[in-house]
Amino acid sequence: MVARQAYVYPRNDRHVDGETLRIYCDMNIYNRCFDDQSQLRIRLETAAIEGIFELAEGGASELVWSFMLDYENSLNPQEESKEWAELLSGLCIHRIAPAPRILALAGALIKSAKIKPRDALHVACAETVRCDYFVTCDDDLVRTVRTRRRASKLRVIATNPVEFIRRQGGSRG
Repeated sequence: MVARQAYVYPRNDRHVDGETLRIYCDMNIYNRCFDDQSQLRIRLETAAIEGIFELAEGGASELVWSFMLDYENSLNPQEESKEWAELLSGLCIHRIAPAPRILALAGALIKSAKIKPRDALHVACAETVRCDYFVTCDDDLVRTVRTRRRASKLRVIATNPVEFIRRQGGSRG
């Protein structure tokens, strides 16, 4: 397992080796395997999420963990899923602490893009540390970030886990 790197501001280089993707997953990604697997969409997303974690374990991507993920995980009443998320956080080699830059960007996203505060903080974290992808199972959030991406000057690409694996998994795994 790779040691975590603690920092707040983006690095100058976009990727470590020119090919490694930096990915920020919101909390629903870490908890998806505990959702009702009798639903086809949830099973597909769960399988795709496993693929994302495999890419990270294999070094094809770098996962990012944030203070917001810590906070949301602390609110989880389900001990098993809380412990699972904590375990998976060990795959994340980058850890983001709160910073004025993140809070300012989140505030702007709340106002201009009408993104909910917690979601805005997740997107701001991903953008601030120059993630390539922001992965979530929240279709409305993906749609909003995509629609407002240019106006908000966001570089991060919002996507769902199945679409991410479709685009990236085959060429990297």
